[in-house]
Amino acid sequence: MAGSVLQVQSDPTLLAEIRRYGKFDPTGCYQCGSCTLSCDLVGDSVTFPRRSIRYALLGLRQPLAESLDPWVCHDCGDCSVACPRQSEPRISMQTLRRFLCVQYDWTGIASKLLQSKAWYLGSLFSVASMVLFLIVAYHLWYVGMVAKDFATTALGLEHMFPIITYYTLTVILVPLVLLFSRVFRIWRLTMGGERQARPPLSLYLREAWVYVYQSVSDPLMRKCPEKGRWLGHWVLALGVVMMLTVKVFALQWFQTDNLYRLYHPQRWLGYVATALILYGLANIFAGRLRAKKEIYKESSFQDLIFPILLVLTVLSGLAAHTFRYAGFALTCHFLYALHIIIATPMLLVEMSFGKWSHMVYRPLALYFLAVREKAGQQAPAAEVVPHAL
Repeated sequence: MAGSVLQVQSDPTLLAEIRRYGKFDPTGCYQCGSCTLSCDLVGDSVTFPRRSIRYALLGLRQPLAESLDPWVCHDCGDCSVACPRQSEPRISMQTLRRFLCVQYDWTGIASKLLQSKAWYLGSLFSVASMVLFLIVAYHLWYVGMVAKDFATTALGLEHMFPIITYYTLTVILVPLVLLFSRVFRIWRLTMGGERQARPPLSLYLREAWVYVYQSVSDPLMRKCPEKGRWLGHWVLALGVVMMLTVKVFALQWFQTDNLYRLYHPQRWLGYVATALILYGLANIFAGRLRAKKEIYKESSFQDLIFPILLVLTVLSGLAAHTFRYAGFALTCHFLYALHIIIATPMLLVEMSFGKWSHMVYRPLALYFLAVREKAGQQAPAAEVVPHAL
């Protein structure tokens, strides 16, 4: 009803549930607001981290699930530096993002992976073991190799290209489908509730450019105090997107038994994408070594595993390519098998349920915020429901 404020029930179990996904201990907070005042990303409609943390402390499950504020946070750490009680609001926001990832996931898998290191590592090793089994089974039963020749005989690669094409498309598209299948659930939680008026479709269409712009440029990270952080992340994302695009749309051209000269565009496209990924990863690892800065303290377990998996995927692929052109066919085959064993769990687990999902959730949240702001500007003052503490 216009002009009314809906009552929201407090859930006493919410705080304990959130803490299952990481460190969340702002109980010593003064409520001074220093964290919010220190953040350059705070605006009229986005006042974090204080508001999101208060939702959690008060057990306000519905407002927290509807909140887009945690995704505006780019993890720079200014709030934790400014906090006079060392309550670590940056780390609390990390935990809230993991909690929200679970709310968006309809499979229930994210809940297990983000709560338990055993589940997370077990899923990676399980998928890797399954891939190893498939590789061995393919050579012994499908190709018909004799077991004693498995480790001594190099086969041509042309026999595997039809199958590896479908395999590659599967392990890339399945995680993407899982990610984008959550968009409706995110919309329903954050934009389709009773606490705010639903914007018309025309506003979503008019503001669609925001999603593209935020996905491509990530402009908010430029405001982070750590110089070079935006460039490192942007270059890394560009390299990953280039490689995924090639693997989805031009795999048969990119992955072939033909040996091309150095100047061929097929080789240089791979080299450029690899260089971009390695530069971005070097930037991340250098930041981890400079852990004196607040931005690199208390990183989650997955924050470390993901770049390690990515660098191993890139280096194993580069090594297989190098030995192939050097004429070491058997070594190339083993390195390529290792490359697939590493890359598959990284794609199926990390892209679907890990840190990669932020590449979809963060620009989507900023897009929805833009729609909210436009809807608020168009709505009569009497119909605007307060959405702050």
